[in-house]
Amino acid sequence: RFLYSDEVQIGPETVMTTLYTAKKYAVPALEAHCVDFLTKHLRADNAFMLLTQARLFDEPQLASLCLDTIDKSTMDAISAEGFTDIDIDTLCAVLERDTLSIRESRLFGAVVRWAEAECQRQQLPVTFGNKQKVLGRALSLIRFPLMTIEEFAAGEFWGYFLTVRPYLCTVH
Repeated sequence: RFLYSDEVQIGPETVMTTLYTAKKYAVPALEAHCVDFLTKHLRADNAFMLLTQARLFDEPQLASLCLDTIDKSTMDAISAEGFTDIDIDTLCAVLERDTLSIRESRLFGAVVRWAEAECQRQQLPVTFGNKQKVLGRALSLIRFPLMTIEEFAAGEFWGYFLTVRPYLCTVH
């Protein structure tokens, strides 16, 4: 209908399939409507899900807005259901940022939660070794030196810290 009338009715249930179709058939005006809809409905509790989609559909402007939302409301964003569903590349893109508004120890707790979910997705037992395996390079993006001595001592960070220690020694 959009191609003939320029009228569009986009809803939360149809926006992603509409965006996919607009991209597939190269209809930039419809793409813009979809991105506009997603931008208007962007919140901390859906920022990670939308970031994943923005990266998938190569929408850098929407991805940037998602990252800004995650920066401003990091705790709310990582507490949302969609956080544990993101892919490893999206996780790394977020961990590389130094603008997140959260203590590193809390961020690390969320990353461990993500690793546990990833182990389940890959049908691996949720063990320390498997969590390390699924985290891969994401583990080296945790800034252990930013944790207070109390946070570090209270958490289960030692095993992870020892794993990434070579990375920490090369940071200047």
